[in-house]
Amino acid sequence: MGILTRILQPGERRANLKYPPPWLIEVLQGGVKTATGITISPEKSLRNTAVLAAVRVLSESVASLPCIVYRRMERGKVRAVDHHLYALLHDAPNSQMTAFEFYELGMVHLALWGNFYAEVERDGAGRARALWPLRPDRMTIWKTEDGDLVYEYDPTNGSKVWLPAESILHIRGMGSDGVKGYSLIGLARQAIGLGLAAEEFGARFFGNDARPGIVLQHPGVLSEKALENLRKSWEARHGGLAASHKPAILEEGMTVKEIGIPPEDAQFLETRKFQVNEIARIFRVPPHMLGDLERATFSNIENESINFVVHTLRPWLRRWEQAIHQQLFLPGERREYFAEFLVDGLLRGDIESRYRAYAVGRQWGWLSANDVRERENMNPVPGGDSYLTPLNMMATGGERGAWSGEHEAEGVELRMNEERALQRRREVMKAYRRIIENIAQRIINREVNDVRNKTRKILRVIESASQRGSEEAEQRGVPEFDLFLDTFYADHEEFVREYMQPIYQTYAESVGVVAAEEAGGSWGDVRKDDLEQFVEDYVAAYAAGHAAESKGQLRAVVQEAIAAGEDPYQALGERLSEWQERRPGKIADREWVKAGAAFTKVVWGSLGVRYLRWRAFGKSCPYCTSMDGHIVAMDGFFLASGAELAPEGIPALKSRQNIGHPPLHGGCDCMIVPA
Repeated sequence: MGILTRILQPGERRANLKYPPPWLIEVLQGGVKTATGITISPEKSLRNTAVLAAVRVLSESVASLPCIVYRRMERGKVRAVDHHLYALLHDAPNSQMTAFEFYELGMVHLALWGNFYAEVERDGAGRARALWPLRPDRMTIWKTEDGDLVYEYDPTNGSKVWLPAESILHIRGMGSDGVKGYSLIGLARQAIGLGLAAEEFGARFFGNDARPGIVLQHPGVLSEKALENLRKSWEARHGGLAASHKPAILEEGMTVKEIGIPPEDAQFLETRKFQVNEIARIFRVPPHMLGDLERATFSNIENESINFVVHTLRPWLRRWEQAIHQQLFLPGERREYFAEFLVDGLLRGDIESRYRAYAVGRQWGWLSANDVRERENMNPVPGGDSYLTPLNMMATGGERGAWSGEHEAEGVELRMNEERALQRRREVMKAYRRIIENIAQRIINREVNDVRNKTRKILRVIESASQRGSEEAEQRGVPEFDLFLDTFYADHEEFVREYMQPIYQTYAESVGVVAAEEAGGSWGDVRKDDLEQFVEDYVAAYAAGHAAESKGQLRAVVQEAIAAGEDPYQALGERLSEWQERRPGKIADREWVKAGAAFTKVVWGSLGVRYLRWRAFGKSCPYCTSMDGHIVAMDGFFLASGAELAPEGIPALKSRQNIGHPPLHGGCDCMIVPA
């Protein structure tokens, strides 16, 4: 351990202290007994294989990511390799540990105790020169009347030392008071205890030759000595796996009777499976990473892995990054420098998807050859730092002026630049249409297969009843079918949300880069947190709408079949086949326009754009053509709910919702531009 700097005298800051230490430090570190009778403490919880696997996944995943110190530039950032914290955070935090070992240990402490402490060894100028991990179970935090934190550490279980807050790097997990994080093990000790109890039950069961307990019945009365001799004789010959299947010879009329519940009746295996999922839920780790591959497929593991980075690792990394920024950088450095974990490698898709994305970036000029090679862990090549400019494009520049006769030349150039920027964003958006269709096809395939398989029996009952009258069919089968739809689509909605979230997040970032430049800003100026939250809300609304639309269609199909005296299962099957053939394409046609426009609007709002103008692309569509050139405020609507659009000579189009951006109708591929 490092030198414990600025040791405080016990009486120096103990006066008027608030918040006593945690109750007996988890009962003197022995742990707390659960309802199963098993005592659980952070370290004992690692005996549960699922907990051990989850902690390893979290700690090794974070430890494998390099922590980089950056210097903020006017536009973008650059690695600050000359900063005194760069080597400390990237290579070795102290003379005895590598960076991997340090972050791995830190995440183990956070996962088990909810807190990670490291003593900060500083030089004469106050700069951190070493970080020494401290045991969280030996740390007590005190709060003075002035609100300052003081850390009491017991390095040798007896000789306590006092450390001021500036001498401690403290990473907190989820907590309730902003001082200390909760222990996930403490919060979930009952679930972990149940898992250990199931393991112990299985071990004892197989240690007893995988047989329930037995009773030896004797027709007579045995003395205490005879009972003891009989017990020892039986255990010596038939106890344990080594004595499995040896014949038992009973004398004097004795019989054997089995007692206890067989493990299959007690759902032993199901309990063990469920506890693995419980642990995965506690640590927010995908079950397949804990070895549970029951629901894993080639199509969903990649997206589950991206979800793991976005929803599990990212919150932990933010805790590390913000604590490092607040507690290790000097006050005068914080505006210029920051630390960030590099997660690009974990978010990479398959090689075909990556190369397709690189091609778009290279073609439209925001990636150079060496940018691509760096992302693929390849060395740069001479001349690879240049950026391409398509022949039909020119660099934007200058202030946007009025399109008046006095400045006609400038107006023409501005219109040309706007058109080129619009076409660039449109190409990026259209590149995602095929990706969205592919994802939608996978979702629809899963949905169709599950609905078709799980409704066969229900709809056969309805068909049989419908032969005796539609009223009996309605009474017997329809309520059960409705219950199935409600239950299934509650789960399917969550599946759709989790499956599409990483794809839409990537889509939003790709569109955001070009949209920011189109508005005269840069991606670095965009409020990323606002965009991430919007994408999350958008996907949640999409998933809810998808589930509601599917339920409505299936209910209507079954009810119409019953009313017409037709086979409801056949009618449902025809609708499901139609979904597989046509629905993914319809979703993609709508979503590449709708989502792309929505993400663009959020980016522009972040950059201060105040007005939007409609740009029609469906030239043969009179509705879209009539909207071309309309300007509204950023928070306004091009067409309000209930309003009618009535071009001359054709029926009016009535809007069923507020339209703040394209599409106007099915198949519409119009765009918006800053006004």
